[in-house]
Amino acid sequence: MLSSEPVTKNKIMKTLFTLSTLSLALCLGILSFFSSLTTTTISAQTPSGIESVEYDPEGERWFVSCGSSTILSTSDLGSSWEYFGSANASYGMEVMNGALFVIYNNQVHAYDLATAELLGQESITGASFLNGMGSDSNGTLIVSDFSAGRIIKIEASDPSNMESSTLMGNTGTTPNGVVVDVANNRAVIVNWGGNADILAIDIESGLMTTVVNGSGLGYCDGIDIDSDGNFYVSSWSPERITKYNSDFTESETVVSSGLSDPADISFDETNNILGVANSGSSQVTFHDFSGAGVDSPELPLVELVEEIAIKLVANEFIFNLSQGKEFTMTSYTLDGKLLDSLDMSFPSGKSRMALSRLPEAFSKAAIIYIESGEFSQTFKLGLRQL
Repeated sequence: MLSSEPVTKNKIMKTLFTLSTLSLALCLGILSFFSSLTTTTISAQTPSGIESVEYDPEGERWFVSCGSSTILSTSDLGSSWEYFGSANASYGMEVMNGALFVIYNNQVHAYDLATAELLGQESITGASFLNGMGSDSNGTLIVSDFSAGRIIKIEASDPSNMESSTLMGNTGTTPNGVVVDVANNRAVIVNWGGNADILAIDIESGLMTTVVNGSGLGYCDGIDIDSDGNFYVSSWSPERITKYNSDFTESETVVSSGLSDPADISFDETNNILGVANSGSSQVTFHDFSGAGVDSPELPLVELVEEIAIKLVANEFIFNLSQGKEFTMTSYTLDGKLLDSLDMSFPSGKSRMALSRLPEAFSKAAIIYIESGEFSQTFKLGLRQL
């Protein structure tokens, strides 16, 4: 067994979520390598492994993606959830023209808002890791390819016959969240990494500009816009929501508590409520900006199995345990080839394990899977490595 020592928490590296191994394999598009593993089941009608949230103004409801296994919706700010048919989503989502467009398995799928029926899908040639999505609400989608640094434009007026093209071949960054600023005909993009820039790309010409050169925010994930043209950005370091004015000359912290690895966000312009998908807790929090004095009408924190939390911070795993426990860690290539497996034990409290202390196969892995009993968590090092 390997020993460990306490460390101060510094949430930086983005982890994935606790979900069934089958759902994990679907999300990564490599189902075959997990076919021999035992699966666990996501709790019915309870958000789990969440990444993206999206508001549907016509239906007055919120959607949340749960791994790649399902989409849930709520009309009461999370007091209750129900399935959105058999629809699936891995990452970004957008409501547009009577349809819910989602990223699923490096494709873009469109579902009818009324029936949840699949209307069409578009395979993106050469896609590495499709992540964020924005729309102009009039037939155009803008999607980020996290790994390739590419920005993709999709003509989606007819969901059954979508057409994609490359708007920007390489931003030189790791693009994550996307919002379309219709008034200025541009896609505004936040980036992963420390002191991340915020970019703007003209959705017709593809001309890219830097609107914030070094935001001071680390590992930005989501972005959305309100009816006054203000932008809201989620970041992991510091863990907060930052509000920018329309030209990015002023900023302020508007949410700094109740968050856990805040991922994709969505702004309800009718009620002035910001929804945040907290990937660290599988909780959607709602933050009221209507002036009614409610800062964050949020749900109780989702309790993790036996209060187990694992983060990947730079090149160290951080374990936060309510009691000592044994884990099995396995490493894989991106195409699912098993590299190595290792059993470990950690005491209660916070402990760390540097990748350099593990066998070489782990530092070279694209995917590391950690499990203990019903608990499981996956880290995509090859896609999100510092």
